[in-house]
Amino acid sequence: MLLMVDRKLYEPFVVARMRDEDLGLRAELAVSLGRIGDPRGRFPLEEMLSDEQAEVRRAAAFGLGQLGEKRAAEALLRAVADPDAQTGRLAIEALARLDVDLAEVIGAAGELGQTAFWSRLLPSLFLFDNQKSLPVAEEALKLESAELHVWAAYALARNPLPEGAGLLRPLLGDRDPWVRGWAARALGRVGGREDLVRLRPLLDDPTSGPVVQALRAAKALIDVGKAAPPVDWRPRLLELMDDPRPGVRVTAIEASGAWLLSEELGGVLAARAATGSAAEREAAMLALAEGGDRRAGDLVVQWAGSGDDRLRTWAAEGATVLGENLMLAELMEDPAVPVRLAALAGLLGAESPASADWARVGLEDADPAMRAAALEWLASHPEVTVDELVLSLGGPGGRRLVDLGLNGVAAIAARGEHETLERGSAITALEELARARDFPVRRAAADALVKLDRPRPPVGIVNTTLTMDSYREIVRLTWKPRFAEIRTRHGVVRLRIACPQAPLTCNNFFQLANQGFYNGLDFHRVIADFVVQGGDPRGDGWGGPGYVIRNEVGRLRYDRGVVGMALSGPDTAGSQFFITLARQPHLDGLYTAFGEVVGGVDILEQVAKGDRILEIVEVE
Repeated sequence: MLLMVDRKLYEPFVVARMRDEDLGLRAELAVSLGRIGDPRGRFPLEEMLSDEQAEVRRAAAFGLGQLGEKRAAEALLRAVADPDAQTGRLAIEALARLDVDLAEVIGAAGELGQTAFWSRLLPSLFLFDNQKSLPVAEEALKLESAELHVWAAYALARNPLPEGAGLLRPLLGDRDPWVRGWAARALGRVGGREDLVRLRPLLDDPTSGPVVQALRAAKALIDVGKAAPPVDWRPRLLELMDDPRPGVRVTAIEASGAWLLSEELGGVLAARAATGSAAEREAAMLALAEGGDRRAGDLVVQWAGSGDDRLRTWAAEGATVLGENLMLAELMEDPAVPVRLAALAGLLGAESPASADWARVGLEDADPAMRAAALEWLASHPEVTVDELVLSLGGPGGRRLVDLGLNGVAAIAARGEHETLERGSAITALEELARARDFPVRRAAADALVKLDRPRPPVGIVNTTLTMDSYREIVRLTWKPRFAEIRTRHGVVRLRIACPQAPLTCNNFFQLANQGFYNGLDFHRVIADFVVQGGDPRGDGWGGPGYVIRNEVGRLRYDRGVVGMALSGPDTAGSQFFITLARQPHLDGLYTAFGEVVGGVDILEQVAKGDRILEIVEVE
């Protein structure tokens, strides 16, 4: 089964044989069929929804959600009322992923008692259409169960509607800190001027999440012109810039750019840009730029001439905020790729008549990430010919960066849809890409051809170098959980790696760790109240080990301290991993969760962008 998952191979004989095996193998088969993704897997999965063992039925419901076959909806609707509560809950989650109408799901659950109905429906309510889920969530807020109340709040807050703002406001005072933070985040999107008064008490919240989300929400409301920056926030804002929690500190600095910079506030930011931590210096300079402080321009000029690649990268970010396109043009010739990436992002984001020309410059760059970034922009701005797009895919380094191929597929498909005269060229190029080396690229090209009304070509299986003996060895090494330590200057974070649930990912992680791959790499992405992310040898978000592994999405939920694999699309994981700083239900079922923090979770709150992974080691 591990071979089948790794190669995306559906083998009918093995499937038939495994269905007669013991409980553990039947349940593993159900999950594997969802991961393989072959439509033929629907039939055995539907049969396993009637298995005598609840664990097999749970795995089958989850597997059908991963498989994505809409024709499984009828069987899943029957499973909503399964005697086992978890099976019913997973069936509803699968139905949501299949875009089944909420009314149908509620109808299928109609025979259940009130407690069973709500406990099965609410955890997945946020996955349904928000217009239809709003009245359901409103009704659920009246429930006495604390757990169900949290899920109702999440459904309201994840994809908020303006008409739901009145329900969100009381949640700012909820007893659960997750709910307070979610409500603040949502009001930053759909609230108004009056909500700044309601958000202000959260700046004194004892939990960091609500503080961070209140700061971001206020900045969001100010940035779009819904509210003016309240003067009475400034004293607390200044205090939070010295908060002992790095995430709160950096978020306060980031938010301060929305305030009309007083001399005191500007002075603090200028000092922090000069002497703060790496994350603080970057955030302070950008806040000065957003606030229109003259010192931002001075810093940008100074840093642009620095011998430090990191300072020149920040200079490009600052020049973007200040609209200094001439400086960005100069930085496009920088020898350091992160600097060029930041400059290209600024020039493309300007949405000027020259943006397409800058995209062409990006397509001709020797670095594959530069070409991939240009292609990503061109997928929504189809202004470059198919021939130019195809040419960019063959440059140096492209074979080691699957994102280049994926973004190329998207850009070529967009050009074919946008320009009638280039439709034929786009189809020819996509048919060629459907035979590419990388399976994710072949699959994306096949999907794109279907959207262009062409037959879907066969994409085949994944070609791997592993033998059956290799898979036996992986099974031997992953039959039980293993443990690792991430050592940082702040302390040690201990991980329990769920090897039986994600054996390919587990094996890959420990192979890289034992080779010393992670030692000395930065946490290149840290977002307070969301994730810390590391494992990129380039340090700019585009790097990996030079290969990709298959997704092993399972039922481990993204609560605080869960370890997941970063992706740019299905089956594109490599070396980058993230650890959640807060509950993130929207990641469930989408990203491979392969471990959890079992020691040192508070250490993660001290990690800032740019902090280094000293080493990752396997421990007993």
